[in-house]
This record gives sequence, structure tokens and C-alpha cells, in this order.
Amino acid sequence: MVLPISSALTAIPAVTTSAGSGSSGGMSFSDYLGKALDEVNQVSARADQLAVEYASGGPVSTADLMIAETQASLAVDLLSQTATRVQQAYTTLMNMQI
Repeated sequence: MVLPISSALTAIPAVTTSAGSGSSGGMSFSDYLGKALDEVNQVSARADQLAVEYASGGPVSTADLMIAETQASLAVDLLSQTATRVQQAYTTLMNMQI
């Protein structure tokens, strides 16, 4: 089952900040990142489950299996690129002169 993009985007929680206090009114970055990691793990586990069902002759179509595998691959690639970007941003901040 493929989720429409609009429903996937509405599932992302908004992180708001308070202008006066400087603290976040929503989730912290680590909470948000942890939730994203859990979602990537769920997508990957679902693709693995569909692959096992398909291999054992279960009621899984080839199209559903390929869609799930592609979604899992894209999620892992996005996670890898995000981790690289966060690391680069951290390195850039640490190298700034004060």
C-alpha cells in the first residue's frame, strides 16, 4: 500500500520556537531525529516482511514488493544523506572563528 505524499507530509510534526525564550515549543531535534529513525526502521522492516511473504508464496504482488523495497531504499538513502549533512553542518560550526 502506497501512502499519498500529502498524508506523509501532514504526519511530520511542526517544530515551533518561541521568539522570546529561545526554547522549542514542539519536539526537540533529538526527539525528531529519533522518530525519523524509527520510521525508517519500520519502512525497512515492512519491506523485509513483504519479501519473506513473497518468497514463501504469500498473497503479495510483485508490484507491492518492488514499491516497498524502493521506499525502504529511498528512506535509507535519505537518512544517510541527512546524517552526512548534519555532520558537515556541525563541522562548519565548530570551525567558525568567534
